[in-house]
Amino acid sequence: MQFKKILVPVDGSGTADNALRYGVEMAKTYGAQLFVTVVADIGKAAYPLMQVNLDRNGFASVREKAEAVMERIKKQIPQGLPFTPIIRTGVPGSVITSLVDEENIDVIIMGNSGKGSLSSFIMGSVSQYVIHHVKVPVLIIK
Repeated sequence: MQFKKILVPVDGSGTADNALRYGVEMAKTYGAQLFVTVVADIGKAAYPLMQVNLDRNGFASVREKAEAVMERIKKQIPQGLPFTPIIRTGVPGSVITSLVDEENIDVIIMGNSGKGSLSSFIMGSVSQYVIHHVKVPVLIIK
């Protein structure tokens, strides 16, 4: 199997950093283009249980955090490696699955959230959502 386009969703966590390292190495090995996305999670700018949105400053803050994560990531990408940074605002699982189709991604490399079973049950797991909604291989990194 040849991988030409690799997608690594990151969120600033340690497991996402591990996934990025795998993504970089895989991109080097296959001569692939590396797509890295940070999703400004609208769920973090709302009170999901009460379905109340924060004001515009709440959404701006989430977007600023995503931009800061991407700036840190850009410094970790080796020069000469084909790299496409993508920042989107939305629901992470949905954004990631959309990018797979939009960019014709061949494989996704992502960290697991490390949430406990109760938290995953209540809020869902981005990695579980992605696995069940894409038709490309998904490598989950711990």
